[in-house]
Amino acid sequence: MKVYIFDYRKFKKQLLLLGAVFVCAAFFGALFYQQQVVTTTGKKYAIYKVKTDKKVAALTFDISWGTKVPEPVLDTLKKYNVKCTFFISGPWAVKHPEFPRRIVAEGHEIASHGEEHVNLSEYSKEEVKKNILTAHQKIKEVTGVEPNLIRTPNGDWNDMVLTTAEELNYKVVQWSADSLDWKKPGVAAITSNVLKKVEPGAIILMHASDTCLQTPEALPQVLEGLKKQGYQLVKVSELLKIGPGTID
Repeated sequence: MKVYIFDYRKFKKQLLLLGAVFVCAAFFGALFYQQQVVTTTGKKYAIYKVKTDKKVAALTFDISWGTKVPEPVLDTLKKYNVKCTFFISGPWAVKHPEFPRRIVAEGHEIASHGEEHVNLSEYSKEEVKKNILTAHQKIKEVTGVEPNLIRTPNGDWNDMVLTTAEELNYKVVQWSADSLDWKKPGVAAITSNVLKKVEPGAIILMHASDTCLQTPEALPQVLEGLKKQGYQLVKVSELLKIGPGTID
């Protein structure tokens, strides 16, 4: 009859070796998975909001034409001591320089809304580059400010547009809370659209072009409503220091 002797020391060594192999396999497996995730989720996106739990948001205005709306909007912001970000087009800045200069003088942030109000994704890389740089130069000449944030017209973008903007030292910023003031839905609707959609880290879209004649009347209600909800309003560049920009 054969007698089997159990070698505990040998078994222990084999067990430890097996455990080490398992740990290494798990580590490299996780590393590989992480690399795969980075690869598959490495797509670039425009910034729509900022990840944060703080009740802070950025109020923004697009301006491409007109002189009737900018003044009352600036008057209201001054009255409420609110600083925000204005995305202005190059042609408007040159045609009405007094407003961009006032925006800067009163402590607001100047950003770009491009040269032509077109869907940049439908153009070549060189044309997109020309659009951004032409507006950049005009805004700089009028205000003395070199913007590094851009809101592409109609919120339109693709990978090429984002890459081109980044190469020109720009970040593409869109919005997460749309007032829809350009549709002229009424003061109550504009106010409700903002107050219902705002959330921590939100970027709020309003307009100060003359097609949005209801905006000046709605703005005080928007500001008071945000204050009641406990929100602090900051410029986009300040918001981006609070948390990472995201599309979600």
